[in-house]
Amino acid sequence: MKRNKKILTNLAGLLFVFLVMAAAAIMRDGHLLGHDLTRDSEKASVRTVNPDGSITVNTTTLADDVSGYSGPVPVEITIAHDTVTAIRPLDNSETPGFFSRVTESGIMDRWTGKTVREALDEDVDAVTGATYSSTALIANVKAGLQSYVDAPVTHDTASKTGMAVYISLLVVAMAAIIPLFVKNKNYRLIQEILNVGVLGFWTGTFVDYTAMLGIMSYGLGASASITVIAMLVVAFIWPLFGHPGHYCAWVCPLGSLQELASRCNSRRKINLSPKAVKILTRFRLILWAVLMILLWTGMFASWIDYELFTAFMVREAATATLIAGAAFLLLSFFITRPYCRFVCPTGTLLRMSQDIDTK
Repeated sequence: MKRNKKILTNLAGLLFVFLVMAAAAIMRDGHLLGHDLTRDSEKASVRTVNPDGSITVNTTTLADDVSGYSGPVPVEITIAHDTVTAIRPLDNSETPGFFSRVTESGIMDRWTGKTVREALDEDVDAVTGATYSSTALIANVKAGLQSYVDAPVTHDTASKTGMAVYISLLVVAMAAIIPLFVKNKNYRLIQEILNVGVLGFWTGTFVDYTAMLGIMSYGLGASASITVIAMLVVAFIWPLFGHPGHYCAWVCPLGSLQELASRCNSRRKINLSPKAVKILTRFRLILWAVLMILLWTGMFASWIDYELFTAFMVREAATATLIAGAAFLLLSFFITRPYCRFVCPTGTLLRMSQDIDTK
């Protein structure tokens, strides 16, 4: 009876989180799980003939099942005399700092100036540091070019996943399963190092608002983010089987990095009083409520691009994020997991979906 009540409590928490994120997805993107909920039913034309005789191919509806990290990455391809003359990314929900890495990489030049057939045969690699976004962009370009020559449109966003995806999946699987059977401090240290090295600095894979909103808006069509999906399973499904907080404790690379920093200074710790902990915990809840209002109203929805997780992508992260990340890392030497305990909006949302006291 007690177990059934606990499961019902967790399910109620999951429903609450779903409604919270659904509202955010609808307000920000006008989409919910891949369905366009906007009143404007007019769809962008796939082909447009320009006054100079060139043709523009728009992949907004042509490749709407292809997603980057946060949603579709449509492009406009201009073709004149059977030659690709320009490729322009359209509006998308990708994190600006990461997507600018794609646009500044010169990837569009790989197709520009080539005939449509030559461009279709061009083997273009994803951009390091922005794999999800660039893989989706490549798939959109191929879909647009195939449409131009009336070839069947196929999307292969998983063709270049690479070894990094498989290794990151393995690390998540280890963190999800092994701690359920092995209680060993040495193994915990190994897992934390793997989380930070593989999930953090190497692949930049984690659960954050950007990832959750992208899936809530556009569904699970992004095969490149399969590791994130696995993380979400641990974050939201594991608690239903009696393992609340497992993601934050065992998988999250940012949490692992803070704990590793804490290990380096086991003696000179700052002991916060119960009153201070209570005040800081209330601050976290108030901060979360304010941030959600900003997200729902659109007043400052871009705050999700500045969660500290993105600091792992050192070359692409915003300067403010890197500074804040360094500050919390330094603080972690003296206070255990300060960001997780007193700030993290994503962690607060996860807690609300589980049978965990948020105090």
